Amino acid sequence: MRKPLFVILTLALVLPTTLLSGCASKYGTQKTHVNYYPACYRPIHDLRASEHKVAEGTAGGAFIGAMGGALLGFLTTGKAEGALVGGVAGAATGAVVGNIYAKKKQISDENRRMASYLEDIDGDIRSLDIVSASARTTLDCYDREFKVLLNDIRTRRISRREAEERYGEITSGREEAIALLGNAVNNGRDLDRQYEQAFVEEERSVKRGSKGLTQAKRRKQNLTSRVNEVSRQKQQAENQSVSNQRDFSARLQEIDA
Repeated sequence: MRKPLFVILTLALVLPTTLLSGCASKYGTQKTHVNYYPACYRPIHDLRASEHKVAEGTAGGAFIGAMGGALLGFLTTGKAEGALVGGVAGAATGAVVGNIYAKKKQISDENRRMASYLEDIDGDIRSLDIVSASARTTLDCYDREFKVLLNDIRTRRISRREAEERYGEITSGREEAIALLGNAVNNGRDLDRQYEQAFVEEERSVKRGSKGLTQAKRRKQNLTSRVNEVSRQKQQAENQSVSNQRDFSARLQEIDA
C-alpha cells in the first residue's frame, strides 16, 4: 500500500508545479527593467498576471484529474504502476489534439456546430483586441514620456546618463509592446487560415445555403480585418521607433554642445 501512496503523493507535488513551470508565456519574457515608467509597463504586466492565473487554474484541474486517475488506476490494477499511468492519463484528460474543424466535427448537430464557430471566433477577436489594446496603451504612454524626455534634454534638466537610461527603458518597453502586436498578428493569421480551411470542409457536409455557415464566414472576415488593423499598428509603431532614435540622437548633441 505504501508504494501506491508514494506515487499518488509524488503526482500531487510534481504535476501542478511541472505544468506551471513548463508553459512559456505567450506574451514572451519580460526584458524591460522598469524603473522610471512603471505606469507605462503596467498593461503588459497585467496581461502576464492574467495569463498566470489561468495557468494556475489549469494546473489545479490537472491536479484533481491526476489524483482521481491515480486512485482509479490503483483500484483497477492493484499496482503502483497502474496508479502512475492513471495519474498521468488523468492529468492529460481534456487535452484536444487537432485543428479547428476536427474539434467542431465532434458536434454532429449543424446548428450547434455553427454556433460554436461563432462563439470561438468572437472569443478570438476579443483576445486579439485585449492584446492590441494593452500594447497600444503601453506604446502611447511611452510616446508621451518620450516627448517629455526630449523637452528635459532641451532644457538641460537631466544629465546625459539619465537621459540614456530613460531612453533605454522607453525603447525596451516599446519593443516588448511591438512584439506583442507581432505575436497577435501571427496567431490571428494562423487562426484565420484554420477557419478558412474548416469552412471549406464544412461546405462539403452542411446544407446548401446554410445561414449558419454564411454568418460564420462573415464573422471570420471581422477577424481578418482586426488582424490587418493590428498589423498596421505594429508597422506604425516600428516606424515611430526609427523616428524616436533619430530625434533622441539629435537632442543628445545638444547636451554635448
